[in-house]
Amino acid sequence: MDVSTAGGALAITVLRLLHIVAGFIWVGAALLMSFYIEPAARSSGAEGRRFLRALYSATSLPRLIPLSALVTTIAGLLLYGMLSYHEAMSSAMGLILTIGALFGLLAFAHGYFAVWRRAGAYRRLLADEGVKADALAGVEDKMRRNGRVSMWLALVSLILMAGARYAGLIFG
Repeated sequence: MDVSTAGGALAITVLRLLHIVAGFIWVGAALLMSFYIEPAARSSGAEGRRFLRALYSATSLPRLIPLSALVTTIAGLLLYGMLSYHEAMSSAMGLILTIGALFGLLAFAHGYFAVWRRAGAYRRLLADEGVKADALAGVEDKMRRNGRVSMWLALVSLILMAGARYAGLIFG
């Protein structure tokens, strides 16, 4: 894409805005869940489990995280595709962006396969009146553990991408 044209500059601006805002929502929601909501719910016992079950069945939060992750990933891939191989591999900034992109892709893939698909199954279990509490607790534990893994992968990606611009200053 020719960024010297008004259309090219607008496209890059929109993609960057989508990538940054959706990434902020994705990582922010993952941090909120991992460090605040889930620990508080866990320490609250049965009341906390009821709260988490309501959060997953009565709100759009379980859809917000994967949707923001999808927007972040697609916009990021489109932006990365606009880099030349030389730009991506011959500078400290390009290498750090590439590593950050790999962490982002890992976070997205892990989140999709280990958390979001399981969250869909969890919502279906919540709708089933005959499901046992032990079955729900087992799925909750797996979602919590895998959610933290995805959160750390996404956070590393965010840190690398946010700092990539300054890599030349640091690494010369």
